[in-house]
Amino acid sequence: MDVWVKLNASTAGKDKLFRFVQYLSRLVWHNLESRKNLRDTVARLKIIESSFSTFRKLLRLGKSLEVLHGALRTLHLPDTVLRITLTLSRIYQFLFLLADHIIWFGRAGLWEIDKEKWSKVSNKFWLGSIILNLLRDAYEILTITKRRMRCLGPPVCVSSGMLGIREVCKAVPALQPVAEFAEEHRDVFFDSVKNLCDIWIPLTHLGHTKLSAGTVGFLGSVSSLAGLVAVLDPLAKLAPA
Repeated sequence: MDVWVKLNASTAGKDKLFRFVQYLSRLVWHNLESRKNLRDTVARLKIIESSFSTFRKLLRLGKSLEVLHGALRTLHLPDTVLRITLTLSRIYQFLFLLADHIIWFGRAGLWEIDKEKWSKVSNKFWLGSIILNLLRDAYEILTITKRRMRCLGPPVCVSSGMLGIREVCKAVPALQPVAEFAEEHRDVFFDSVKNLCDIWIPLTHLGHTKLSAGTVGFLGSVSSLAGLVAVLDPLAKLAPA
């Protein structure tokens, strides 16, 4: 109950929750599509996916200005790499959301637009934003690695909610370093997971990769869960963001 209240207390929480439902619906209908006796269920799930997609666009109306204002703040960050990647990422995100607003007006019948054209424009700007976010994640990981090598990193307090990750990964020794990193730097870990999953979605929509609807649904669901963790756990949110 507390989780539900926390998610509904912010627009970001609602967006991440609805996004999870949207992509989970795509994952499920794709897996059921081959079964002829479940065509009605597949049709309903496609309607649910489309409805949540449209509702999320409505929920984000006006957010482009908020993101643009955020870009003005990141211009003053002392770290050069963070200043460049975050500022450019916000500019790309602003343009992505602006195109997203136009698509919503088109879906609502308020403006006659070429939906396919604007969808490609939106995905191009989204892709640019994700690439910059991944560059920032790589920079954060490199910085952490350098600190570890120099033994300059401060002691890290591991969250009780992350203790299970190492236990799960014990069966696969190769994953233990990843588990340790996730426990100690969950903000960078979840942000990296989110962006690594997200990048394939615009790449697929733009035709650069050929992933199935089910794979896109799975990646979107994982990405949304990583975003939900950051909303529920402030220490899992990468800052500055």
